[in-house]
Amino acid sequence: MNHNAATKTADASAIIGYQFTNPAWLWEALQAAGSPVLAVPQSRIREGNNRLAGLGDRILSMIIVKRALVSTDGISGDTNGRIQAYASNERLARLCDSLGLTVCINGNPSQQGMRSARVKAATIEAVIAAVFQDAGLEAAEEVIDNIDVIIV
Repeated sequence: MNHNAATKTADASAIIGYQFTNPAWLWEALQAAGSPVLAVPQSRIREGNNRLAGLGDRILSMIIVKRALVSTDGISGDTNGRIQAYASNERLARLCDSLGLTVCINGNPSQQGMRSARVKAATIEAVIAAVFQDAGLEAAEEVIDNIDVIIV
């Protein structure tokens, strides 16, 4: 990993409150589509963090549904509403900004530092998946709590 990668992964790791065994997972999660990074030790990444973002989206939805099923607030059946409330691109993008994670994204050079809401949301999802790949579901759920994705 180069200096830029080491700095961004260290900063992102501190933000989410998780220390990676294999920081290459986090480096992959920080790649926006079109970033100049085309490979990480575990794979080629022509589409940036898209494959991790897809996995992270599913993990986040599963955790939201799991928590809704054990909820005592009387609205446990509205899982779709909860997923939309907690995991919408708009909300995840705002969360990415408020955490300070946006500055860690390795973006497409043609975007000149701008990050769309979709890129920010995908990064949050990809980071969740990176933690899952590194240490499993329990660790991913801890990070979801650390960064306040689901507000109880």
